[in-house]
Amino acid sequence: MASHRATIKASAAVPGIYQLIFMTLEPIFAILGVVMVLHTPHQYLAGMTRNAVPHVPNTQFLYTQLGGGWLFIAFVEGVVLRLFDDLNLWRVVCAGMLLSDAAYFHSTAQAVGGWEVWLDRSTWTVEDYTVFCTTAPMLIVRILIVLGIGIRTPKEAGAKQGEKQAE
Repeated sequence: MASHRATIKASAAVPGIYQLIFMTLEPIFAILGVVMVLHTPHQYLAGMTRNAVPHVPNTQFLYTQLGGGWLFIAFVEGVVLRLFDDLNLWRVVCAGMLLSDAAYFHSTAQAVGGWEVWLDRSTWTVEDYTVFCTTAPMLIVRILIVLGIGIRTPKEAGAKQGEKQAE
């Protein structure tokens, strides 16, 4: 049986910038990624592999699977976390998503020949920078939420409420 914990409202505890990135920008980026892998998988593959791997149409099912995973992420962030305003749930979801992030970032390195190649920024393409800049902020926000960095505790949230009422 699950233990009962006090619910801390994520909307009060999590900074607005984290919420914007996590609940608005990432779901939008995930849906755009779904559109890309379903409609132009060759473009996705070329961007991820620096044109090193040819697109083979009979592998479309892999892109459909990838798109399904991104749809799930978009749904959880864009819908579920809006319905359940619970910081503990947010932290658990972020921890689970970090597992997916680890696989995604490792696959990004695999796509170009491994970590040694990927870490050499002198070889980065526009697509490499795009992938990094559209995924790193989300990864960082998840890490910050899981670690509690920037998260207001109930005492801090209460103090801020008191300050607003005193004004």
